[in-house]
Amino acid sequence: ASSGVGSVAQTTRAEYYPSCYEPVSHLRSTDNAVRNSAITGAITGGLLGGLAGGLASDENRGRNAALAAAGGALAGGAAGYYMEKQKQISDDRARIGSYGTDVDRSTVEINRSVAYAKSAQSCYQSQFKALLDGRKNKSINEAEGRKRLAEIVSGLQETNALLVAANGRAGENISNYTQAYEKDLQQVGVPRAEVTKVAEAENRASTTKGGSKPKTGSNPKVPKEAVATEQTIRKAQDAQSEGNKVASQGQGMIREVCNSPDMGDWAPPSCAKA
Repeated sequence: ASSGVGSVAQTTRAEYYPSCYEPVSHLRSTDNAVRNSAITGAITGGLLGGLAGGLASDENRGRNAALAAAGGALAGGAAGYYMEKQKQISDDRARIGSYGTDVDRSTVEINRSVAYAKSAQSCYQSQFKALLDGRKNKSINEAEGRKRLAEIVSGLQETNALLVAANGRAGENISNYTQAYEKDLQQVGVPRAEVTKVAEAENRASTTKGGSKPKTGSNPKVPKEAVATEQTIRKAQDAQSEGNKVASQGQGMIREVCNSPDMGDWAPPSCAKA
């Protein structure tokens, strides 16, 4: 599963603000990890999907045919991932719970990316204000000031590009996991709408009771593993929303820096993109 974003080039030379670029380097590592995870998942899923019929024994052929039909209804990486889960975990409850584990892993990646991006943004924003003061009180010459501003702009742009790429890939993984989870619920005869009702009821009960543990599910047909996965998906959606918010804030910072009237004509050519 590839988001189509491609690898983000390293454009920033950390000459004046290496401490600001440090979280950007960590963000790049996170982006690479998510990208490699997506590629590995796509390859593995494709292989398993292709081999599903050939490796079937006679007694399992009917089940595999049903699984193949269900997997065929899913798109792209979700289909291979679904088939892989079916082959790895035969117990319905355990398998449905395992989707939550995978979603949570991607959520952790998003939260990590967001934390690094916020750290870099805060650092560059602080340095921009210091540079602005330096220009106003003429404690910095134009040649160095231009270089410093160019590094700040480049750092902010690279941060945003990496955040968008990493979150896009993690988001695509979460989408695949969610599609497969929903299809699996259909196969075991548990409507997702019912799972959502129970999960929301538990969330409300937890909130109104001050965090005390509510009774599990008002619907005996809904396994607790499905409720846990549903709640994990909700947390992932919240993390994605936060990632989008931070990326939007980053774009705002870039525009603010590039269009600052107090910086005069110091804005670098890269500001044309802003």
